[in-house]
Amino acid sequence: MTTQSITNWINRSPWRRAFLFISLVLVCAAAYGPAPVAYAQGITWTPANPMNKARSFFVAVELLNGNVLVAGGFDGTVDPPVFADAEIYNWHTGEWTPISPMNSARSAPVALRLEDGRAMVIGGADEFFNVLNSVEIYDPRTDTWSLAAPMNDARFEDFIAVLLPGHRVLVAGGIGSDFLSLSSAEIYDEATNTWTRTGSMNVARQEFAGNPVVLGDGRVLAIGGITDEFVPTATAEIYNSVSGVWTLTGSMNTARADHAAVRLHDGRVLVAGGDSSEEEPRFKSAEIFDPHTGQWTMTGDMTIGRSESEYAAALLPDGRVLVPGGHTDFDTPVSSADLYDPRTGTWSDAGSMSDPRAGHSAVVLHGNRGVLVMGGLNSPPAATASVDIAVETH
Repeated sequence: MTTQSITNWINRSPWRRAFLFISLVLVCAAAYGPAPVAYAQGITWTPANPMNKARSFFVAVELLNGNVLVAGGFDGTVDPPVFADAEIYNWHTGEWTPISPMNSARSAPVALRLEDGRAMVIGGADEFFNVLNSVEIYDPRTDTWSLAAPMNDARFEDFIAVLLPGHRVLVAGGIGSDFLSLSSAEIYDEATNTWTRTGSMNVARQEFAGNPVVLGDGRVLAIGGITDEFVPTATAEIYNSVSGVWTLTGSMNTARADHAAVRLHDGRVLVAGGDSSEEEPRFKSAEIFDPHTGQWTMTGDMTIGRSESEYAAALLPDGRVLVPGGHTDFDTPVSSADLYDPRTGTWSDAGSMSDPRAGHSAVVLHGNRGVLVMGGLNSPPAATASVDIAVETH
């Protein structure tokens, strides 16, 4: 690795933030699917009960009962800056309750809910910034974390984790133990508690999968990211779980990383924002992928450029997309939010949260109770425990 490559990685990676902090301190709807319900008029933000722990770059998983599990994270103002703490939000009462911590401290892992209701947390980096191959599973019935078999490759930072048919989990990409982008992919089999390698991606990529996209036919779409040459890519590729093969599809119009990606109700995929480096302005631009043609089409711009809001982008019940917070510039989180209307291809101002946030998470709550937006960096290197709820107003 050249000195320039090392510098590029440090400038690109969210862990660049960690190191600096420590030292400095996303008219065709009818053609694709059912029409959405009637649109609300706007968004109202209400502060909710804060978490017990300030956290950014953490995981958030909706459990089967509608409660929300959060675990791990980073806060550069505490020691250690990465932790194992976990807690659960009760969507009926709005209260947060601490639960058993994970076996390992983790920041920038990925997580998903298994078919039986347990939550799997995969990889990440520990308090010493070692990249992890370890995996653990939370059982909400017993409030216990158990270690699953480790992955073949250690990985962290916005890699794909997708539930496949047959109680299997696909992971792909991310940053490896050598801090290079990975192209490798592997599948976890719950029945045997084993990881087996599957076809590798055509392009090594990290910072590309904040909201992994599963297409309507079950194939998995990987979009953009940072390659092993430390440059952003516009490429996209699709994984077929039957053949185990990744196939390149049409490339985006803009090479981008740390972007938001959401599958719309009509089956198309919206990608919004992101960046090309920490030094360059964040992208306001957005584009739409049509899985029928494999092509990307530009759509309206957001009101401001945003990156690092990928885990907070949310598809609302009426079919619009909410993208709150994110960085607008280097280490500059914002409280504002954007709202995308797929009927018109336009974005509008969606008001502001109680706190600026980047590296935060969001979950659409049961019972039409809105979008729970949690944590994130509010004043780098500090994370916040604050929480807001976005509700569609009529």
